Amino acid sequence: MISKAQKIRLGVFISAAILILLATLFALSMNRLFQEKDIYYIAYKNVSLSGLDAGSSVKYLGLNVGNVKNIEIDPRDISKIIVTISIKKGTPVKKDVKAEISTIGITGIKVIELSGGTNESTLLKPGSYIQAGKSLTEEITGKAEIIGEKVELLLNNLISLTNRENRSKVLQVVNQISAISTKLDNLLRRNETRINSSLVNLDTSLHYLSAGSKSAFTSARSLENFINSDSLRRTLDDVAQIAEKLNKANIYNLDEQLNLAVAKLNHLLQNMDLFIAHNLNSFNQSIDQLNETIRHLNSAARQIDENPSVLIGGSKPDNPPDEKLEQ
Repeated sequence: MISKAQKIRLGVFISAAILILLATLFALSMNRLFQEKDIYYIAYKNVSLSGLDAGSSVKYLGLNVGNVKNIEIDPRDISKIIVTISIKKGTPVKKDVKAEISTIGITGIKVIELSGGTNESTLLKPGSYIQAGKSLTEEITGKAEIIGEKVELLLNNLISLTNRENRSKVLQVVNQISAISTKLDNLLRRNETRINSSLVNLDTSLHYLSAGSKSAFTSARSLENFINSDSLRRTLDDVAQIAEKLNKANIYNLDEQLNLAVAKLNHLLQNMDLFIAHNLNSFNQSIDQLNETIRHLNSAARQIDENPSVLIGGSKPDNPPDEKLEQ
């Protein structure tokens, strides 16, 4: 049997363990219990808050900043639900911040998500109302309504398209399309050879075009290499040096000297022209005398060729007088 002393020791041990556990829990929750909070209110109208309870988290752009303190119906307007939230003191809640209800994962647990807000907006004082954003249910409901309207419009259009008049028109269009397809098929069959030949010619042209493009690319590359070559660079340097030398040589003075030389040459030619004009008659007489002399020389040459003895005895007339008659 357990003695009384053992029971006392067991009771003391259990009591000490309970005290230690309570002290630990108190130490862990002390900061949370005594931390200063800012209280704000959110008024949701005709919005289902199913899944949102007191103690639910309040997040600001995904960061946990507080929790829901109380949820109650507005006694002055039963379509409104007032949610009281407490968040960390100093959290920058702007006037244009909106409180939206979002769901975490697939568990259905809902939280209040504070989003929006700009740096230019002023801070919202504690105790004020934060703008209520749209809940997930509202967004789904709104999208469902829009989808329903579009589906209804689509069905109405289908009904209007499938009435008797439109069905006949559709059949006519289908028949016309079938006839056009048949004609097109016959046309393709009749011109199959030509089409194949055209395709072959097109392929050949594309081949030549590709070769021409390659040649043009090669020429462009060669031109680029020539432009970037050292020989062209040296040639341009030489031209620049020649231009610089011509500039240093004072080409304007050279031009003046050339003009002066041309003027002197023109003056000389004018003097020569005057000299020739004044002595033209004497020059013509000299030419005539020279021609006469040349004729005499030609005549003497013929006589010498015909009778070389002329060089010794001189020439005699063709009909010389009789010497005896003179005596």
